[in-house]
Amino acid sequence: MDKTDYMAIPQENQESNAPQVQTEIAHGTITYRSMALGLVVAVFVILWNTYVEYIAHTGRINITHFPVALFAPFTVLALLNGFLRHRKVSWAFEPTEMLVVVAMGLVGAAVPAYGLTSYFLGVIAIPFYRATPENQWAPFFHQYLPEWLIPTNEGDAMRWLFEGLPSPEMQIPWSVWFVPLAGWMVFIGAIVLGSITIAIMLRKQWADYERITYPILHPARDLAESGEPSIGILRNKLFWIGFGVPFLIICFNMISYFSPGFPRISLYRGWMPTIEYFPSIHVNVNWYTIGFAYFANVDVLLSIVVFYMWYWFQVGIYRRIGIGLSKKSNTKGDATVSLQSAGAFLSLVLWGLWLARSHLKDIFTKAFRPSHPVDDSDELMPYRTCVFGFLFSFIFIVFWLNSVGIAIHVAFVLTAGIFMSYIGVTRVIAESGVVYYSMNLSGEGLINFLFGGPNVFDPSTKTALRVVAAIRSQGKGMFMPPLVHAIRIAGSIEHNRRRIVPALFTTIFVGLGCAIAYSLYLGYTWGAYNFNDYPFTRYPPGLYDGLVKALKGEIKWEPQRYTFFGMGIATYFLVSMLRYRLSWWPLTPIGLIVPMTHAIHSIFSIFVAWGTKSILLRLGGVNLYRRCRPIFVGLLAGHACGVLLSFIVDQIWFPGQGHGTHGW
Repeated sequence: MDKTDYMAIPQENQESNAPQVQTEIAHGTITYRSMALGLVVAVFVILWNTYVEYIAHTGRINITHFPVALFAPFTVLALLNGFLRHRKVSWAFEPTEMLVVVAMGLVGAAVPAYGLTSYFLGVIAIPFYRATPENQWAPFFHQYLPEWLIPTNEGDAMRWLFEGLPSPEMQIPWSVWFVPLAGWMVFIGAIVLGSITIAIMLRKQWADYERITYPILHPARDLAESGEPSIGILRNKLFWIGFGVPFLIICFNMISYFSPGFPRISLYRGWMPTIEYFPSIHVNVNWYTIGFAYFANVDVLLSIVVFYMWYWFQVGIYRRIGIGLSKKSNTKGDATVSLQSAGAFLSLVLWGLWLARSHLKDIFTKAFRPSHPVDDSDELMPYRTCVFGFLFSFIFIVFWLNSVGIAIHVAFVLTAGIFMSYIGVTRVIAESGVVYYSMNLSGEGLINFLFGGPNVFDPSTKTALRVVAAIRSQGKGMFMPPLVHAIRIAGSIEHNRRRIVPALFTTIFVGLGCAIAYSLYLGYTWGAYNFNDYPFTRYPPGLYDGLVKALKGEIKWEPQRYTFFGMGIATYFLVSMLRYRLSWWPLTPIGLIVPMTHAIHSIFSIFVAWGTKSILLRLGGVNLYRRCRPIFVGLLAGHACGVLLSFIVDQIWFPGQGHGTHGW
């Protein structure tokens, strides 16, 4: 690796004081029983989360990249399994088997609610049903909607979805969904295929060459090993102290469920106003953010905080002097800095691919010339299969997008943009461990920059782009981040590691079937309007109202956007160069990317995590850091179990009333 390549090595490996926490396990195998348990857990997570989001309203339990919807049941299973292993029960699961459950659970948790299905079903269900003379949907874009992708309102099928069947004797009109869902499933399947092949091709580059440490996997590994005699946390007092803090706070607050007006402990302060013209700052002690952030590098955490304040300062100055893209209000963000963050995001992706060029060249050479000496026997899929699988996926997506109305050259760039944005999201999570994060630049955003804004496209392309937004998955990269982390887990297991690939495919498609069927069942039974759910009922109307504005040419695309976008690119490479050239320079370019997304809600908690970890490292070095890590695993486990307990209490005594315990 030459000096240029050094710029991409994560900061954990550039510092002597940065703790290295490996997720490797020396021995182990992927067993069929662990795969079966993983599928059961994934389906449970999907059904539970769907019910919570639509009916129970007890929290947003899959808005993060390691959702509470998975962390809570996994904690219960891991601690119970740790107890069984401590008692030397012969049929207890090995730590590697528990990590297989995590891998499959992460992928399954990306399916429901704030993952894929709520946005997806809401977007395709409303175009005909919600059309009115006032919103002008019918005259502006109905003629451009692909009939084979959008279910009709024939027989009031969509009306009953949102309003509920008028009588229990009526049958759910499943038939109107068969053709549209089949059309979408082949598209989603192609994205899944492309994502898993990319994850496998990048595994060695990220894990072995660049040594990215995947912070969000560390707590799961500690829980999986909870019953180990020497390293288990089951009998660790610090773990139970950490567990008790958030768990007891939630338990104390549950008293107010039964006695309204009883004092509550609240760590949420919301948006704190600052100086005139300058944005408000979100103040919130989020145990979930703090717990995961503890396992990230201190320089990464510092960089996120510092560049957040840099963006905050810029917004205030731009508003004060009247820069056109700025809004003169005390709101949380601004397009000027969001565009800089998007430019840095694109730089991260392109620079990462450039650094991986030798590895990717070997992979493609191996695919077309099997005699090439690169050894892929330890990979989860032969490189030849990966390359041809990815190429098939890419070409299929291009022609699928073209078939729904997107010009072929635009479809080609959009497909590349989709995979690039997914890689970028995954890279940020794998390096920073910030679980509240969504992409800074989508595939649609990329084509807007390349082609000169949304107004240059024809009406068919504009409409199709909005319809394809059904797979937005809250900007979390759909299945790519969990797949990359699942592949990382499987890559650290010694035997039968290739079993994970069919297990992940099975999890996704069984999970999609369960989530879609259960969501439609609840819609026709309860009425989707009663879900009071953002992705299903509130996001889609705004999407199509925006389409009407775009078709009218009312969407502005200022030339200054390119200036701020370019500033982000330049700043990314400047910070990278400083990081490389100056040994004392603490800031990393990843900090330019994280603050201007959903992570903006976590900035105070990230600051707390950075301060705590910095003090521990300064007082006792890496040894003190390692001794204290059970506290932060406990914070995560206690918070997740508190959310689960609150849900159970709500279902017994307050069904449907929903006392929220987890959110932004």
